[in-house]
Amino acid sequence: MSKQYSLGKYQLIKRIAIGGMSEIFLASQGGLDGFDRAVIVKCIREDLDSEHEVKEMFLDEARIAACLKHPNIVHLYDVGRDKGSAYLAMEYIFGRDLMAISERVRTLGQKLPIQFIVKVMCDALAGLNYAHQVAEFEDKPLNVIHRDVSPQNILVSFDGITKVLDFGIAKATARLSETRVGILKGKYAYMSPEQVRGKKLDHRSDQFSLAIVFYEIITGTRLFQRETDYSTMEAVDLCEVPPIRVLRKDVPRRLMRVLRKAMRRKPKRRFSSSKEMERALHRLLKGSGVEQSEQVSTYMRKLFADELKARDQAIDDANADERELLMSTGFEMVAPKDTQIGNATEPPLARKIYGEILAQREAVKTKVRSKPTDIIKQTDLSEVETDPSGGADRQTTLVNKKSGKLTDDWRFLMLVFLGVAVIALFIMTVFGKDEVVPPPTKPSLGTPQKMKTTARPGLDGFLSVSVGHTVRVKVDGKDLGLGAFGMHPLERGPHKIELTTSRGESRAWTVQIKADKEYILGPADYQ
Repeated sequence: MSKQYSLGKYQLIKRIAIGGMSEIFLASQGGLDGFDRAVIVKCIREDLDSEHEVKEMFLDEARIAACLKHPNIVHLYDVGRDKGSAYLAMEYIFGRDLMAISERVRTLGQKLPIQFIVKVMCDALAGLNYAHQVAEFEDKPLNVIHRDVSPQNILVSFDGITKVLDFGIAKATARLSETRVGILKGKYAYMSPEQVRGKKLDHRSDQFSLAIVFYEIITGTRLFQRETDYSTMEAVDLCEVPPIRVLRKDVPRRLMRVLRKAMRRKPKRRFSSSKEMERALHRLLKGSGVEQSEQVSTYMRKLFADELKARDQAIDDANADERELLMSTGFEMVAPKDTQIGNATEPPLARKIYGEILAQREAVKTKVRSKPTDIIKQTDLSEVETDPSGGADRQTTLVNKKSGKLTDDWRFLMLVFLGVAVIALFIMTVFGKDEVVPPPTKPSLGTPQKMKTTARPGLDGFLSVSVGHTVRVKVDGKDLGLGAFGMHPLERGPHKIELTTSRGESRAWTVQIKADKEYILGPADYQ
């Protein structure tokens, strides 16, 4: 196919991608001399052109795409056949996908603005909701499930518009070739738990996948990605999601709650529709829809200013015949120097970063508990952020930062200590050498018992649990109280972890603790 220079009325300019089933070309409508507009032409790979099943799937994509006419979905212009090959002609978007955007942000050492994230997310949800609930075929609901929502399939244009693309493996009620239940399609790290198990899917699977995408671009980490496909699917099925506000402090609570609900392990506990999820987010946006799109556009042009500048220079340097082509094909015909796209390092795993944060917090708490005389010197303890799950202790500043004077809390503690000392002295005086033994105190039912801070090297590992402050934690039948904790030593080997909510809902895991290693348990349903 790469040797062909035209398909139907489309002049092929450049092959820009090869997929598992198809080749994708940048093309012009009407030929280079009478250039009209740039389009994307998609056709079956030459080596698969004789495969009957592949042809059926390709026609399925054409049928579905023809029914999806929404501002936040890439438009299909034309379906045709030429030289024995079927092809699709689709809208060309001058922009970048979320993968490229996230890579650029990490390369620059920045974070994506929350307003940008929420606007892009709302637009993507609007497109998906149209596919899920509105699109029709022959006057019947199409009920499209994308099944491959990923950063590469969400594109943001330099005009500030977000588009969902590539419904190539989508499932709809009007499909020609029905996909059997149990066949996996899509990218494993962005699948829902029911998808990796091969169960029947509905629109809430796309909702889960979209939440993974935005969890990752917000935190700059990979959520479920592991070393192998099997371990990745296993991580998805376990659905252990570190609290997002621990990984990024400025995430609004509303956004945190929306993502947490969308990533519930059980579909029935997620949003009833993408529209409901979009409405829950919409209150975070400011200004009119036009203003919001302008803000996205401004940020995109600032983020990719170097590439845009190189493109403008190439257009200025081009002759008259090439200038229109360069202007209409975005970056595809320009090779900017020193581009940073694709040069970012692989993002770290969310569980690894979360484990490091838990360990640091536990170290701070241990230091404060073990060295009370140093508390006065710890003038920055108020900066330690409270765990948004409610499980972490709240830090109280005992010293006034500006004056260095003792606060009322510290004075109160000193008075209590002095009173206890006077009472003890009085008792000793009255009763001679008789010792007064205080009654043993039981740990509060609402507070986890004190954890050991040491472990035997080579013999013990560590357990960190991230749950809400009302969730009770039991390890091997032993009640460790309510809420989250970090780096709890356990002997290497299998251990049973049981979580129980305030409503009495209970679930158990058997985890394998490895020597000198940390195991993090943070199921989304128990945050």
